[in-house]
Amino acid sequence: MYKHTKIGATIGPACEQVEILTKMVKAGMNFARLNFSHGTYDNHTQLIKNLREVEKITGEPVAILQDLRGPKMRVGDLPASGVSVKSGGEVIFDTALTVLKGQNIPLTFPGLEKFLKAGERILVDDGRLEVKIKKIAGSKIIGEAADDYIILPRKGLNFPDSKLGLIPALSDKDKEDAKFGVKMGVDLIALSFVNKAQDILDLRFLIKQYERELGIKLQSPIHLIAKIERHEAVENLKEILAAADGIMVARGDLGLEMPAAEVPLVQKKIIDAANAAAKPVIVATQMLDSMQHNRRPTRAEVSDVANAVIDHADALLLTNETAAGKFPELTVKTMSEISVAAEKSIYDDKNLPAVHKGTASVDLAISELSRLLAEEVGAKLILAASLSGETGRLISHVRPELTIMVATGSERVWRQLNITWGVKPFILIPCRSIEELVERSISYIKKEKLAKVGDKMIIVAGEPVGQAGNVNLVEVREVK
Repeated sequence: MYKHTKIGATIGPACEQVEILTKMVKAGMNFARLNFSHGTYDNHTQLIKNLREVEKITGEPVAILQDLRGPKMRVGDLPASGVSVKSGGEVIFDTALTVLKGQNIPLTFPGLEKFLKAGERILVDDGRLEVKIKKIAGSKIIGEAADDYIILPRKGLNFPDSKLGLIPALSDKDKEDAKFGVKMGVDLIALSFVNKAQDILDLRFLIKQYERELGIKLQSPIHLIAKIERHEAVENLKEILAAADGIMVARGDLGLEMPAAEVPLVQKKIIDAANAAAKPVIVATQMLDSMQHNRRPTRAEVSDVANAVIDHADALLLTNETAAGKFPELTVKTMSEISVAAEKSIYDDKNLPAVHKGTASVDLAISELSRLLAEEVGAKLILAASLSGETGRLISHVRPELTIMVATGSERVWRQLNITWGVKPFILIPCRSIEELVERSISYIKKEKLAKVGDKMIIVAGEPVGQAGNVNLVEVREVK
């Protein structure tokens, strides 16, 4: 069963053992998300060690995505029983408190009140409670509850009407976590609550600084994924996309930061923009949510996964389903089966991008030509070499309906390419010529039974082989 759409899984207590992770990779998992809203450095160190062990066992690349928490606003420490509020009753949040004082509820983000106004809404605990702000009094945010509810400790808060774009996306905790990720050699870092391109640029600068401090010299940089979960980010999508290496449609908070009816349309908009830019796009949150507890997903969830595939997302991400669910391996297998079924359908067909008359780079023009040529001659696969992975992503963005084999000499690029649609990356020692590339690649292809003697393949290359920005050749070869 070969699927083009990649699958990510959040790693947690339900799936952290090597044995379970190995089964998940065999079921179709391509990358692992480490959620830095939870867990200790010791715990994450062990998870990374386990994932690298799984790579050795399976021979498959498993990209590690470090997901930074970002400036998530939460209720502070409360009694375990929570604080009860009544419909129409007063609710007071206080950013100066760390623990409950009387009926004043601590809020974990000092100074947040400066960004809020009367008339705006606060959504508590994934929107289960709505509080309308009546006034701001010093550090106190005084509002009115829409319903009876019990506010429990550490629950998240969202502010769909407020302008929070001036709040930095990188918290002090994120900076320390990013340094840990650099030290541990993660492949990708996802930045939460991105507002603008500068947030990504700040993180990129910080990573370079950490690499210098730690004496790390790597040929391939860590890739940065911008999580789109605020309305400001949607408004600034074009500039964020230009600064980031990939995009995540983080529907959990996005569904609270804007009207729910708009989320499916925004998801399509983000996917289209990322496809056009040849950058990977991940769709996340509640995709097979019911499989936390059930062996079968709901029909609505199956449709949601299939539609994300048909919309041409590069990757789909499981969160609580694998981190804390009862059936992590089965959930990955189910998502794989849905993806394969959607990819086989006529609804998954995608037209080539509009011809870039006189404006396309040579690399882009050749990537488009590779698909056209593959369709005309009935090729089995497309073979490319890429030091940075960029050639593979360019070919992927025209969505050829065949395997895209990308040879690289970098383990990090090998892993990073495993979040890109349709790409099967493999490690190859540096080749001095196209003939050597073809000969060594065919040996690997035969070994993996990806093609047989007589099958046609499209070669996309340039000389020196694999050098970025040097693709200038596309031709048809037969497997011999």
